[in-house]
Amino acid sequence: MSGEEDLAAIAAVRNAWVQAVADGNADALRDFLADDYEVWAHGAPAIRGPEGAANAMRGALARFEIAQSFEPMESVVCGDWAFERGIETMILTPREGGEPREMSQRALLILRRDADGKWRYARGMTNGLP
Repeated sequence: MSGEEDLAAIAAVRNAWVQAVADGNADALRDFLADDYEVWAHGAPAIRGPEGAANAMRGALARFEIAQSFEPMESVVCGDWAFERGIETMILTPREGGEPREMSQRALLILRRDADGKWRYARGMTNGLP
């Protein structure tokens, strides 16, 4: 794959993730995560593995309708590894009523091309904006 093709494939993973969250389908997220996935969210314990991430999102989706977006500021591909840094924004609308809440945070996402040729998130870190 060329660099442009890799970047397009990574954007497709990102877009599919956002759509799965919008659809409320936490189980679909497992397909976008490496087996050894780990993410560090600001002020929270690490989330490990595809099942751990699906469970965490399932809990959030039970309480909120979530509209998520990610604005990449930098995307770099180096062989079978890539990273993106940017701003993640989520609009959380309580399912039991109440005002939506918007939150934005910095995110660093590390992807790996797995043996099947698919790009998957391998690591991540988020941090609140100042």
